[in-house]
Amino acid sequence: MASPSATRFLQNASKALAFGGVGMGTAAIYRYQEVKREQSNLPLHELRLFKTNNNDNNTAHHLRSSSSSSYDETKKKVIVIGGGVVGITAAYKLALKGHSVALLEPRAKPGKECSACAAGGMQRSNPIVDRGTWIAVAKSFLPSFSFPRFVLGGGSRSGSTDDDDDVDDDVGESYKFFHIDWLSAITDPFFLRWMTTFTKTSLLPCSEQQYLQKEMLSFTNYAVQNMVDMMEDEKDPMAQRSGYNPSGSLSLSYDPPIKKEGESSPSTDTNVRTVKKKVANNNPVTAGKTFEPSKRLDGKDITLHEPSILHQRRQPTTAKFEYESRAASSERFTEELAERCANDPSLDVTFFYNTRVRGASTTSSNNGSSDDGTKRRVTRLQTNRGVIDVPMGAQVLVAAGAWTPHVMSLLDLYAPVYPLKGYAMSVSAAKVLSSSSSSSPLSSLSNSNGEATTAIEPRDLPTRIVSDKYMYTSRLGDEIRITSIGEFSGWCTRPTLGVEREFRREAIRQFPQLESFIKEAKIKCGHRPYVSDGILLLGRVDAFDNLLVSCGPGSNGWKLAMGSGEIVERLVSGRNEDEISSELGFDAHSFSPAGRVLHSPVFAKICRARWGVEECG
Repeated sequence: MASPSATRFLQNASKALAFGGVGMGTAAIYRYQEVKREQSNLPLHELRLFKTNNNDNNTAHHLRSSSSSSYDETKKKVIVIGGGVVGITAAYKLALKGHSVALLEPRAKPGKECSACAAGGMQRSNPIVDRGTWIAVAKSFLPSFSFPRFVLGGGSRSGSTDDDDDVDDDVGESYKFFHIDWLSAITDPFFLRWMTTFTKTSLLPCSEQQYLQKEMLSFTNYAVQNMVDMMEDEKDPMAQRSGYNPSGSLSLSYDPPIKKEGESSPSTDTNVRTVKKKVANNNPVTAGKTFEPSKRLDGKDITLHEPSILHQRRQPTTAKFEYESRAASSERFTEELAERCANDPSLDVTFFYNTRVRGASTTSSNNGSSDDGTKRRVTRLQTNRGVIDVPMGAQVLVAAGAWTPHVMSLLDLYAPVYPLKGYAMSVSAAKVLSSSSSSSPLSSLSNSNGEATTAIEPRDLPTRIVSDKYMYTSRLGDEIRITSIGEFSGWCTRPTLGVEREFRREAIRQFPQLESFIKEAKIKCGHRPYVSDGILLLGRVDAFDNLLVSCGPGSNGWKLAMGSGEIVERLVSGRNEDEISSELGFDAHSFSPAGRVLHSPVFAKICRARWGVEECG
């Protein structure tokens, strides 16, 4: 029997929980009313997207060849929500086949969020969500010296302090890749639901998960090749415009050389470890299977391939050289495609910038698109610039990146995508070399002979993708793009001061010869649309007859844009997943939103109340 004091404690705790629940419920209702009030203040005049005489079929130049006779060759109207690389590329692919496209983008220009912060890698590989991924994320959330972190295999960040700009001896362990804003995360029901799905997929994957990952890799191979074909077309200026670089990728390791069990080693080599199995990569963004051929480089062979590494205080011991890897600027690629869509009279694409979707209406559809006639149709979109009446037969594509859940919630849908904020900076190679040739002193450097120098030569700058477990640097024409960090902090794209400082410090560790430029570089943040199961969301939303989605899967969406745009175009043109799978060589059903994008009207309203009406830009 419980003591009176214990009984009173339980009673008081129950009352506190009850009052807390009532308080949170009241706050949620109030915030949702605020959201609805803001929505009611949106302009009510019509925002017309398409020309009224736009019902004719297009010319043979835009229609598919006669060999594709099963296509519905009627020109379709498509509303694309999102002007990043995925949305712009989908619009371009649709317009090439004669469809009329209206693209809505909340920013003033295309490709200015995640697309502007992507590292630019085009490797034929995928990050995967598995137990190792979950452990890597979980470790990063725990204090450095906590017992749970020790159990999960994390070490201390020895020697690292906030005001210590010196390079730490424990490369990697001194740098925290994942960060989390706890207040923002645990007060957001959407994050809690997403994290639950992510945990379930990582620790208790479904029986089909490996198959889905295999099909995802096949699709990635197709999508990257589609993009490479454009880049390497001598008549197409895209390679020059986007800083295309086919020089390969160098992935560095600073671990002591690994010696197989039973293998002898020189007695003077005290840093060689004997291991029974391969050490796992702690960074899930760089983990995954690949189609990229590679070879291992050791010691001086690394710096022969990439002399810019010579300036690092601690030299890498081994490196994986993916000699067919490529890279390009996602931002410039997006801008170039948008310019083509706007200036080519044969491409029917209209851009509506500074246009944010803030409301949506649907109605039941009974046009024979489903057996029971219960599917719904998006009929109206409310924006800050007016009301859009969706024409009959028009399709709506949500390609809003990490903002996809916000758009979907307006339709009472849950999409398992959460923003993983990435940090990026750019340094101009021309500016570095120009400054070095001037009389102004730069950071103290050492050349390949160990002699002190202040002169930076072209060989001192990275020439290809150079990465380790945490930092990813790409050479994209004149631009040296440095990216890193995964931060869960809601939808805010402002840099977190402490995280920004850590990012700069690690960038200087990798390229000390660029220290003064790294300190001055502007930090940009963009949201990687992280799908909870690591599989691309691409296809028709099965509860609707005119709604499609293209989003995710996380850190490599940009290189998939040409492939995802191709699938969207084929779906809009009348192909189904079976036909697409047969034609392109992978299972298009694997990326379907079915069973992942869910009808959740109450949850959608709760999330909209939590998110409020203001976005952090």
